[in-house]
Amino acid sequence: MTYSDELYGIWLSLRYPAGDPMIGRLLSRLRTASAVYRAEKELLYSLGFSSGEVRPLRAKDLSQAERIASLCASKGIAVIQYSDPGYPVQFMQLDAPPAVIYCRGKLPDTSSELLISAVGTRKMSDTGRLNAHRLCFDLAAAGAVVVSGMARGIDSVCHQGAIDGGGKTVAVLGCGADVIYPPENEYLYGCIQDNGAVISEYPPGEEPRAENFPVRNRLIAALGAVTVVVEAGIGSGALITADRAASIGRTVYAVPGPINTPSAKGSNLLLKRGAALCTGAEDILSDYELVFPDKIRVERISQRRYFIGDYGKRKEAEDAVASTGADIPPVSISRASELEGTQRIIYERLLKNGATAPEELAASGIDMNDAVYCLTMLEIGGYVAALPGGKYAVK
Repeated sequence: MTYSDELYGIWLSLRYPAGDPMIGRLLSRLRTASAVYRAEKELLYSLGFSSGEVRPLRAKDLSQAERIASLCASKGIAVIQYSDPGYPVQFMQLDAPPAVIYCRGKLPDTSSELLISAVGTRKMSDTGRLNAHRLCFDLAAAGAVVVSGMARGIDSVCHQGAIDGGGKTVAVLGCGADVIYPPENEYLYGCIQDNGAVISEYPPGEEPRAENFPVRNRLIAALGAVTVVVEAGIGSGALITADRAASIGRTVYAVPGPINTPSAKGSNLLLKRGAALCTGAEDILSDYELVFPDKIRVERISQRRYFIGDYGKRKEAEDAVASTGADIPPVSISRASELEGTQRIIYERLLKNGATAPEELAASGIDMNDAVYCLTMLEIGGYVAALPGGKYAVK
């Protein structure tokens, strides 16, 4: 019976836990998952593998791989395996590269684009939130692809900043590529697919588990030419990403924060230990304009009006001018009087009713996902503040 190559990649990914270096060792010697599948134990022993190391390879049943491949096909998830041309070459530099990557959206060409990994704490400060959005807006406006983990806090704001900047972004998940986590990121998840890709080494349906995220972080660190920590407390997972990046020769940047802010102590510690200082996108991009002359233009930053708003409005503006070649009309939200649509409705309700929870807005007829998304954007823009108990109030 003849099987497609992707089945062998999925099969190999199931033989060892995510992040196990055995997959990398096998693929570095045999090159393809199908060759690993067909390898006799004598060949594997001659290549230096022990009987214990190759024991998982004795399971030749491909039925589970077939079920996963069928599920991917039904959900529009591409399977990119180690030997495929679209597999990120950056992952091959890892001791433990994934055997396959599950992808929704369109993964940018990682060999010709400048990818910047931007990460930070889930418990961000107002300053960290604004720094993350502006930094990634500018990186995207200049032509870089922003990579992050779609976690609550800084990661989500980094993705949104890249989208608002008119660029591409890639989310690397610690769960299946079809699992939206955190659940309030459903709208953002869709926007990332439209403007890049959501990828994972975990098969569809894999739920997020605490142990998955440190393993996932090595992929974020590898994918970016540099890693920038926007804001991170001591013990933050972003520091794990920074350590992984440094260990594989990537430059680590950190954005400084107030010395009395707990969520900035980790990023300030990185600076103390020798991380490069990042006070804006130009600090990173100035080293890459000559490397990516057809992709990166720092002057584009000043040409694009800074924007905090909903993705749908920007998409309409892009579609309206696509045939003319004109610049995207600037859409800014700088004062309350300029708010439109659901954001304006929510802002006015908060003005009238005081502190309000997303559930209360949903009970009044506003879609829950829209309510959560708009409140996040209003918070980023400085219109509202998050209060204890999950409520929001006008600043």
